[in-house]
Amino acid sequence: MSESNKTLILGSGPCARNIAENLLSKGEEIVLVTQAEDAKLPSAEKAEILRGTTLVTCRGAAGDFKLTLSNNGERFSRTAAYMIVAEEAVRRPNFSLYGLESSSHVISLSQLKESLSDKERFSSVRHATFLTGLATESDPVTLREMMESSLRLRSDFDIRAYILTKNLKVGGNGLEALYRTTRSAGTVYVKFTGELPDIHQADDGRVTLTFMDEITRERFSLNPDMTIVDETLSPSDYATDLARILELNTDPSGFLQSDNVHRFSLLTNRRGILVAGPSRSVQSADDQAMDEGNAAISILKLRADQPEDKAVIGPGCARCLTCYRVCPYRAIQIAETRPTVTAEACEGCGLCAAVCPACAITIKGLTREDISERIAREFPKQEKMFIPYLVAFCCKRSAVLAQELAMSSYVLPHGLMIVEVPCAGSVSHEHIFSAFKNRADGVLVLTCHEGNCHSEYGNLYARKQAEQMATILSDAGFEKERLLIETLAANMGKEFSEITMRFKKKILELGPSRLS
Repeated sequence: MSESNKTLILGSGPCARNIAENLLSKGEEIVLVTQAEDAKLPSAEKAEILRGTTLVTCRGAAGDFKLTLSNNGERFSRTAAYMIVAEEAVRRPNFSLYGLESSSHVISLSQLKESLSDKERFSSVRHATFLTGLATESDPVTLREMMESSLRLRSDFDIRAYILTKNLKVGGNGLEALYRTTRSAGTVYVKFTGELPDIHQADDGRVTLTFMDEITRERFSLNPDMTIVDETLSPSDYATDLARILELNTDPSGFLQSDNVHRFSLLTNRRGILVAGPSRSVQSADDQAMDEGNAAISILKLRADQPEDKAVIGPGCARCLTCYRVCPYRAIQIAETRPTVTAEACEGCGLCAAVCPACAITIKGLTREDISERIAREFPKQEKMFIPYLVAFCCKRSAVLAQELAMSSYVLPHGLMIVEVPCAGSVSHEHIFSAFKNRADGVLVLTCHEGNCHSEYGNLYARKQAEQMATILSDAGFEKERLLIETLAANMGKEFSEITMRFKKKILELGPSRLS
């Protein structure tokens, strides 16, 4: 097997196994790293299965990840071109959130599903109550499982089911139809928008639920034979370790993919490392199947997609490690006490070049000279009547697309120049000053919305750079209002027109720039 072509998959459940089989069917070479001792694959000609194994360290970048693995305390090495994390999520019953303790009368949703084949278990149960989304926000996956379980209880054991919830999230695929089916089968839904039910557990483990019905305004009491409690789906402790080892940005719940539109469906902040299935979010069976299918496509795309413009650290480097700290893609490595750019990991965002205090980092087309020459070359000739010349530094993934949309449907200022940048975070003080020096009357920096930046924090760096420059301009007696930073999404053509036209009006009030 060729070391440079392997895809290493981390996972111990059906998601990882299905991804491995899909990749093998495409002729890919894989290494399956699993904590399970009995993992098998139907086709193993191009597969290596490392059972009972965990990841310890990871170095390198896309195309050449160098990995340290552990099996029963014995450490060994492997290399891989790409990696896919497909660890299973864990389910944690929410007993304590409802003030309950597990008993024969109080069980978790998983315990219920495991015992549905045991008719004796339900011989004395006539009424069952499900609790979901009363203590924490509910999710469509748990709701679907509760609905399906309520149908099983009715059809197999003639048990009447009640589902107590706050927000009934039926937006998932087929959930609205399933809701109607359960209602027809006799499931009773009690929804709360205000006061929640009072939950009391007796010494024998039985639960009493007292509440006011929000429609009839009458008080009711339920004494179910069985109470089923929802669960919180979250990353396993091992998945959390993997996020640290692989330096992956996570979402607020700890899943191994930040809540960023540019990451969908399987991408992370590390080029060459994908996350799929329960590792990246709470998922339905359909969602997981889609991830399993997309994994092979994403690997093939990674092989073909190589960003051209990379950062280069020149001899003027002061070794301050600012670039190492800000790089969202972990493309800066330390080699012999000097920072170096791993080209395979670099996405050419320009953040490192913008914040380098020694101006020692360059990217083709993004240097101060490149931007200055372009602005000087493309600016229109000076008119007798004052027409504000505006330079807009636009992120290619958001503002540039919004501008193209605006051109087809809305009015844009005459005298507006668009300077496309890979990320607004690449716009440095020097870029802004170059625009003013080349006769710009106003400068805009247009970024992605917070949380939707491909570079994760590029929009935040852009705002910081712009605010610092505005302070410098103000201290020098120059109107800081000539510099504006705004956020846009790719589909906001109307807003692009409104922002630029409003800015033009402001510059008309200020008059020509003294620098121009």
